[in-house]
Amino acid sequence: MRINRTVLYFIIVISFFFFNFYFRPVQGNPLMTSKYKNSSAYVNNLYVSDEFFKKNSMNKDEYYIYEHLIDDVKKGRGHSIIKCKTKGCSATYMTAYEAIYLDHPELIAFQSSSWKESDNTLDVSYLLLGKLQAFLGTRRIEREISIVQKETKNMTDKEKILFVYNYVASHDYDHLFMYSSSNQSAYSFFTKGSSVCAGFAKASQLLFQNIGINSYLVMNTDHMWNYVEYEGKYYVFDATMGTGFRKDSSNYYSGLGETTVGVTKGYFENFYPPIEDTKLRTVFGV
Repeated sequence: MRINRTVLYFIIVISFFFFNFYFRPVQGNPLMTSKYKNSSAYVNNLYVSDEFFKKNSMNKDEYYIYEHLIDDVKKGRGHSIIKCKTKGCSATYMTAYEAIYLDHPELIAFQSSSWKESDNTLDVSYLLLGKLQAFLGTRRIEREISIVQKETKNMTDKEKILFVYNYVASHDYDHLFMYSSSNQSAYSFFTKGSSVCAGFAKASQLLFQNIGINSYLVMNTDHMWNYVEYEGKYYVFDATMGTGFRKDSSNYYSGLGETTVGVTKGYFENFYPPIEDTKLRTVFGV
């Protein structure tokens, strides 16, 4: 049976598309090991989490809820019932929820949640990507990160940090759906080309680890950004600032030292390394 030429071209184009975005071999995260893949902290191959905030900021009740939440999310459950061990666990829940956000930027299936408390029991519903969507999204992100790995392979740390800033800031801020829960992970950044601060900061965190730069995620009620290490010191890094100014503005590099919300300290501040007062853009001379 002869195949119509148009159909053949269509099959070739579709095959190339799926190969390039989802199945093309990649370098992968240089920190990923088989030992880590067998640990309870493993989510996917995008990121190696040391679960810093779980280990350093949790009391036993927060730790319990953190473990319960992340186990259900990793298993793709859209609903959790958690019996609190102490009365009034709303604050405990929020602390655990925020710590998961900061510890696991690779958890792209975890978009947001809603919850209610009754009889000292938390009833939590999650907005999750479907399993197939999460799988394909992870593969797509791996291949986008691999392009950055190649581009930055022979760069200095300064050049790598500036590359990530420019790369992230070149994407659009989603003003139309800025409060959409679907914008709260790195998925929207890498697959749609637009996001909000949470997507920008998580994308930056994934990129930094995969190209050998140490960094932390930082968040408060209104915003999310990063602290990045340069020559043994940590500085503010907020690529969301760059999306607002573009390169033709003298304020374009303000995100190397300032944030869109005017503050540089967020939740769990006592658990971060000391942050330099000198702006990184001053150190870099940009």
